[in-house]
Amino acid sequence: MILSNSFGNGFRRFLPLLLCLTVFAGRAQPRVDKAFFNGRDLTGWSATDVKYWSVKNGTIVGRADQPVDKNKFLWSSVKVADFYLSVDVKLEPDDRNAGIQFRSQKADASGQALGYQADMGQDVWGRLYHEHGRQKLDWSDRGEKAVQRGQWNQYEILAVGDRIWTAINGKLAVAIRDPGGDASGYMALQIHSGEPQTVTYKINQLVHNPNVALAGLNEAELNRQLKMPLDKRRSSAMPVFQSGDVIAFAGGSNIAAMRKDGILETRLYAAFPATRLHIWNLGWDGDTVYEQFRDVGFGSWSKNLDSLGAKVVFVQFGQMESLQGEKSLPHFITAYQTLLDSIRQPDRRLVLLSPIPFEPARLPQTPLGKSENPMNTAPVEQYTEAIRKLAEAEGYGFVDLFHSLRSSDLAGPITVDGIHLTKEGQEQVATQIFKYLNPPVRSLEKLEALNREVRQKNILWFNYWRPSNWAFLNGDRTTQPFSHDWQDKTRRIFPEEMKAFEPLIREAEQRIADEQRKLAPVR
Repeated sequence: MILSNSFGNGFRRFLPLLLCLTVFAGRAQPRVDKAFFNGRDLTGWSATDVKYWSVKNGTIVGRADQPVDKNKFLWSSVKVADFYLSVDVKLEPDDRNAGIQFRSQKADASGQALGYQADMGQDVWGRLYHEHGRQKLDWSDRGEKAVQRGQWNQYEILAVGDRIWTAINGKLAVAIRDPGGDASGYMALQIHSGEPQTVTYKINQLVHNPNVALAGLNEAELNRQLKMPLDKRRSSAMPVFQSGDVIAFAGGSNIAAMRKDGILETRLYAAFPATRLHIWNLGWDGDTVYEQFRDVGFGSWSKNLDSLGAKVVFVQFGQMESLQGEKSLPHFITAYQTLLDSIRQPDRRLVLLSPIPFEPARLPQTPLGKSENPMNTAPVEQYTEAIRKLAEAEGYGFVDLFHSLRSSDLAGPITVDGIHLTKEGQEQVATQIFKYLNPPVRSLEKLEALNREVRQKNILWFNYWRPSNWAFLNGDRTTQPFSHDWQDKTRRIFPEEMKAFEPLIREAEQRIADEQRKLAPVR
């Protein structure tokens, strides 16, 4: 069941995901730099305060016996652009701070550094800093979790073009794409200012023009981890819709129900009448961050988004997961981050929608009464805050639906049963998402015709994407006689029948575009 190419980028739902690697004939081959450090002395290295540096047992040792007034750097004469570096490092005491400069320059005559720094030390292991410049670029704690305190730790840095990855003890710590960032420069080893300390660097290998692989991940897998640096994330997290963009909504029951009223979609189409958007709802009742059950042959959550060519994805989880209590919050965030990592792409923007609050007055009666319903005490607010922090750390957009929908200013109930949104609740959700997007505001009057076409499109899309006879289409019952032509047993009739939806959905999108053109310009 494959839609024709003329259907556009929005429909490749059932095509296998093909990862194509193109090798250019002129690409330089990996080269190990054997002169970077000879293991005997500091030939090829220099420092303003060389007294802090020495070579011992094949390692470079930075030692300060007295408090240090400002950072000290040992500079290599080797210039790097695309490279891979592996270094074992040890801090003594382990609460001190040090770092490895790369693609850097000397900022002044005293040898201070300007450029990228792979940071190390208490509370900063694995973070990416821009010394004397942009400062914090990636400040997640993934590297910190991999560190062995007071012991040797392997630090790896991989930089190719505007992509930078680091790993600690084989665990990925940093993954950023930094357009316009430092493309080349020099390396330097650091002793941080502060109390006496010793930092030992054991240089394992420097490779120029390396293959793109790190922490057991290949290039495609590493690319999916990429995000923008902290100083560039605010603008990148805010979606700017381009003509032809595919927008997807994913999550559990309340996301799935959005398609029925089509309120948010209608507002999006009305706000961007000259922008041809393709909006698809991939919500699935029962989905959680821990499991997204699909029939045999249906394809994973991530492959569905990939096959659609989704450029902007709104994701909502956390309400039902909060029933496991606050003690499960770290497990939830880890699972959520893993799930989002599976759909991360350099040119895909993710927006996390917070869970909505349970509505106590509408919750079903339990044998012990409504007050004993666990939804009354579920820590949804704590889950919301944790999701906000996750979005901030990873460079995703974030919309706080919890606090706005919990407001006492709302006129009436927003759920039918304390969990699932009413039409009025969906309108409140659409309003809050619109506040985040901040598009041109259009009066909701005279949008009935557009909304009708949106709902019709959604019905066609749902029946095409989630047909009830999936097992006979592409699942585990394709050999059943019922799915074959009764006269020609070699011809399977169901896949051919499903193709009838393709022109119907194309026509529905065209009718939406026709209604958009009827709208007066936004004032």
